[in-house]
Amino acid sequence: MVRGFESKTKRLFDGTQTSNVVDFGGNKDNDRSYGIIKGKLILSKDEVAQTFDNVIGGIVESCQKLLRGRRVEHILLVGGFGESPYLKKRLMDIFSKQGATVVTVEQPSRKAAAEGGAIWYIKRQVKARAARFTLGTISSVAVHRAEHLERIESAFVDSDGLLTVRNTFTTLVKKDEVLDDDYSHTASFAAVFSAVEMLFIPESVNRKMDIYAWEGEGDAPVWAENEEGDEIIPGLRLLCSLEADMPRLKESIKEMTGPGGKKYFQSDIRVLIFLGGTELTARLQWSEGVSTSL
Repeated sequence: MVRGFESKTKRLFDGTQTSNVVDFGGNKDNDRSYGIIKGKLILSKDEVAQTFDNVIGGIVESCQKLLRGRRVEHILLVGGFGESPYLKKRLMDIFSKQGATVVTVEQPSRKAAAEGGAIWYIKRQVKARAARFTLGTISSVAVHRAEHLERIESAFVDSDGLLTVRNTFTTLVKKDEVLDDDYSHTASFAAVFSAVEMLFIPESVNRKMDIYAWEGEGDAPVWAENEEGDEIIPGLRLLCSLEADMPRLKESIKEMTGPGGKKYFQSDIRVLIFLGGTELTARLQWSEGVSTSL
């Protein structure tokens, strides 16, 4: 009887039928005192509605708490009970007055929770993920490779006293490098300033860093841009841009000593690359006094 009610009567009931049939048995199943004739139980509209009312009352109360102080246009019903036309009608009677439309999905959704749980579990089984491309950024670095001599004429002495070249490709994660699900690859970068430059640094600074993917053949390039710095070399694709407002930059700047005892000032920033889960995630991290910000 319960199976007959669940499979048909419950799913068809919308609150308008004066009588409702629960088909559960055969021609020999009769008990007129309970309204059972030939394996069929006849229930009135009010009797069927009573089986819904306690549950629907709880749903309405929960929705009212969630929607209090908010304006929503649609309420989406999912799950097996979400397919009930009576539930939809009751919710429409209440929430249509607030400008909301109750929507049900076209396909049966009684397995929504089970499917969602299975997907989550399977994805959590990915303990590690390999980088499909070499990931990196464009930066200025101190001359330390023979290839840097190719652009020695455009090199300059930075505020830390080191001979520096611009527009190099700095690798963050190499192609096929495997990172665990809960592991991030961290790369540190520094901005250096002279004592004179420190006088003109504002209290709040916006820092931006572009992350590129090397899709060309072979190892990642030494240079990311041409010598003029106005054209990205073929094979590099902009993947994402990281941007952060640093309202307390000056608090994180440290006084340093360079070659020959030269004093300069340095601000550190870190790039965190996560390959766990379903997608790549990147963040900027820096220190503000004794605290760390993301």
